[in-house]
Amino acid sequence: MSQIITLGVDGHGIAELSWDDPDRKVNVFSTEAIAQWAALVDELASDTDIRGVLITSGKPSFHAGADLRMVGGFFDMSAEDLWSVMARVKDSLYRLETCGKPVAAAINGHCLGGGFEMALAAHARFAVDDPAIKLGLPEAGLGLMPGFGGTQRLTRLAPWQKVTADMLQGATYDVSEAKSLGLLTDVVPAGALRDAARRWLLDSPNAEQPWMARGYRGPSAAELERHFHALNAGLTRDGVADRPEQRLIAEAVYHGLQMPIEPALRLEVRRFIELTRDPSVRHTLQARFFGKAA
Repeated sequence: MSQIITLGVDGHGIAELSWDDPDRKVNVFSTEAIAQWAALVDELASDTDIRGVLITSGKPSFHAGADLRMVGGFFDMSAEDLWSVMARVKDSLYRLETCGKPVAAAINGHCLGGGFEMALAAHARFAVDDPAIKLGLPEAGLGLMPGFGGTQRLTRLAPWQKVTADMLQGATYDVSEAKSLGLLTDVVPAGALRDAARRWLLDSPNAEQPWMARGYRGPSAAELERHFHALNAGLTRDGVADRPEQRLIAEAVYHGLQMPIEPALRLEVRRFIELTRDPSVRHTLQARFFGKAA
């Protein structure tokens, strides 16, 4: 098996998880990558000599998300087997953000789908100041939905009404908009990316996710009710029956924002599995992706 992710630790105790799949043009969550990622997260979380974690990429782009050929195989898996795959990523990202060590992502290029979900599980995200870089969750454009925590972390970090609408359309952001939404800690020149992230890690030993902080309050039930009443009316008018991914994204956000993060992440996985039980979703993915993949 190729080494897709490497782990190195510097003299300050900062561990670098570097993605650089030697067999692909871009980094993706493949079956092999998921196994390596989960094992490395377990290793660094339990190593008391590690003071912080930096996620980087050795490629021009940061991360392209889930391997869509792997996702194509999800439709033939039992719900139980698919839960095992999805839960392995879900659990590793949750362990990463709750391991008691600061985590930062150094985003040097496009960061999309599951790659952006990984970055959202970090406590800080630094990106290169390049207007060509795209970040976000474009899954709905392929008839899919986020399944690695995106519906829950994105809506807790940024204005939830806006980013919910963006997820429903599969919209992405440039680094300037991502910074204005609170999705990036800072935007820096390319040569300063690693240094900025490492400096933050050393200066932030007690970093935690906003939704883990004492006193955190999400939107009220009344706010959610008002917003989703109007949203659901619009989806029905626009033919939500033909877009099951939109209905399930909306359900995951509506119910998930009323829960603590851990059960909310489980809820998202259940909605993702429900989506893969719909034969029309497979047809949509095949029509929009297969035959176009590099």
